[in-house]
Amino acid sequence: MPASQARKKKGPGRPLTPLITRETAILVSIDLLDRKGLDALTVQAVARELNVQAPSLYYHFKNRDELLHMMARTLLVEVGQGEKPGSSWEERAIDLAVATRRVMLNHAHAGPLMLRFFPRELMLGAYERGLSDCPYPPEHHLAVLEALEKLTYGKALFDAAAKAHDHAAMPTVDPARYPLLAAAIAKSPVSDEALFVETLEVLLDGFRFRYGQKGKAI
Repeated sequence: MPASQARKKKGPGRPLTPLITRETAILVSIDLLDRKGLDALTVQAVARELNVQAPSLYYHFKNRDELLHMMARTLLVEVGQGEKPGSSWEERAIDLAVATRRVMLNHAHAGPLMLRFFPRELMLGAYERGLSDCPYPPEHHLAVLEALEKLTYGKALFDAAAKAHDHAAMPTVDPARYPLLAAAIAKSPVSDEALFVETLEVLLDGFRFRYGQKGKAI
């Protein structure tokens, strides 16, 4: 057989030209994750959703892990779309934390995905921007970043896991057995998001107190 014909001949699996785009495969995979969870997200399942054979996905991803990594990157980019220019450092910190929690709740099954494939390299630019006008001395910058990030993702992943498994973040509390806890719940902010914002403000107050900054809580 001439070499030119051999190059044109299709094999039994992978086609010669891609039938789908990388972006489409990622978005369809995220949709499948939202509907059925991470355990159901296999290359074969994604291919069925796209109405192609599994080898078509290997034009864009060398394996399932690479697909999952790109899904995590896409979700993180979705968080960054809510950034508001011109706001103060503290306002931006709260806005970013709230946006992160909202994205995680919108993709409640993504918790294990983000824990395993968190694309920290995408965060470097956000870290740099956040530190550009951070009001605290440089020797405290990493502590500030760590505290904000761990509070944000800890809360977001905890709430997302509860939603994914249809559990309340806080179980029903018997006021006869736990009167102080019941009273605290009754007097807390109306929504979970409002409570999260108040928690962030407490953390920011702590930064000011510990690192000697003056001013009122926002």
